[in-house]
Amino acid sequence: MGAKPDLSVGQGSCVACLAKSPCVLGPLGEDELRGIGHFLQVEPKGQIFHQGMPILGWYIFCRGKAKLVRHTVRGKRLILRFARPGVLLNLMILGLHPFSAEAVDHCRVGFVEREMVLPLLREHPELLREALRRFSFWEERLLQRLEGLATLGVRERLIQVLLELGEEHGVREGNGLRIDLPLSLRDVAEMIGASPQTTCNEFWALARQGTIKISWPTLLIFDQEALRFHR
Repeated sequence: MGAKPDLSVGQGSCVACLAKSPCVLGPLGEDELRGIGHFLQVEPKGQIFHQGMPILGWYIFCRGKAKLVRHTVRGKRLILRFARPGVLLNLMILGLHPFSAEAVDHCRVGFVEREMVLPLLREHPELLREALRRFSFWEERLLQRLEGLATLGVRERLIQVLLELGEEHGVREGNGLRIDLPLSLRDVAEMIGASPQTTCNEFWALARQGTIKISWPTLLIFDQEALRFHR
């Protein structure tokens, strides 16, 4: 089950979780939430699960920040997304994980074993509908990213990812939108499929235009409409 044997079991309850409202399990009542799974505590840079390992259940991201990463056959990394609390990290419960989930900081993850997921979905088909709705949205984002890798230049791909991050992780700060993630230049390069040096050059080109401000690990978007116009 990925790196599960290396993770310590945490304590707590879904009932009191602050992320319950955006959580895929949010529609369940208190009695239904009790006892359906357990929690994992994952240290920064730790593995929640590994690409290529058997899928043995649902991983529900509860707290912290994590990224989903695809490792290519040539040894390169492509960051697919950064997870927010409440996100279901994997929809499938059979086969092998098609990507890895890595903790960015201290993370708490709920785990529901496969043997419990199937009865849960039979009793609450609305959970499956909600999970499919969320993954359909994410699939569309990934297809847009894939199309961008095939047809767009580096700057256009960078703008695409900045707008995506701003929409999913943006927090209003003064006149701008702060991306609430501890990003690095390499992170963004791995999201757009470019070298760090090329990504850096394009970042500073946008900064000189006044649309963004860079102060790693913080990114601030000043003008989202201007970014869309440059696409």
